[in-house]
Amino acid sequence: MAGTSSLLVLFLCASAAALHQHAAGAARVSPGASPIVATCMTGPYPELCVGELGQRLLDIQTAIASAAPNGGATIAGAPGQVDVKALVAVALQAASEAGAVAASIFEGKLPGFNTGVPDFRKCLGNCSVTMSSAMQKLHGASAALRSGNHDVAKTLASRSLTDVSSCTVSCKDLNGDVRLIIAQSLTEFQKMLQIAIAFINKMKTNEPMPPPVREITP
Repeated sequence: MAGTSSLLVLFLCASAAALHQHAAGAARVSPGASPIVATCMTGPYPELCVGELGQRLLDIQTAIASAAPNGGATIAGAPGQVDVKALVAVALQAASEAGAVAASIFEGKLPGFNTGVPDFRKCLGNCSVTMSSAMQKLHGASAALRSGNHDVAKTLASRSLTDVSSCTVSCKDLNGDVRLIIAQSLTEFQKMLQIAIAFINKMKTNEPMPPPVREITP
């Protein structure tokens, strides 16, 4: 247990340190110098938004531009610019990745942890179903965002955040490596959802549906 969990902790801590260093450096840039910095400064956790989501968004934009050089900007914005809907999408994706780590622990799929410890059993009992429900709502929020229904996306993202908040309370008595990993993944999950919700609020309520296609009869 000690060997496996220690390696996981070292990896997560190194990743977190690298992310913090990159994000802090990016957030020190003048807001007027970068569209992503200026945008992230208007929402919660601006350093995390710039350092993590800014790079994800740029990677997506660059990939799209390489495949659609003339129309890629209409999909996720031009490289270096900010498309708020695309930014929300990458925040939800980052939340999903963080949630998957926690879910794997609650489902007993992460090796190296003794699930027989009383505090761990309590955490698992309260969070295995809750985390699954939170992930379902998160995936629903992503689907609603893609369809243009921002109200539903916000509602489901908010409910997912509430689920994870209750799970955090249930696991507060854990200690050692497992507590560190669960706390880090759940905190990342919550922060990304808060960023997503904040920027959903800045979008128009719902995107207009395309007009129906009329059949032309000869």
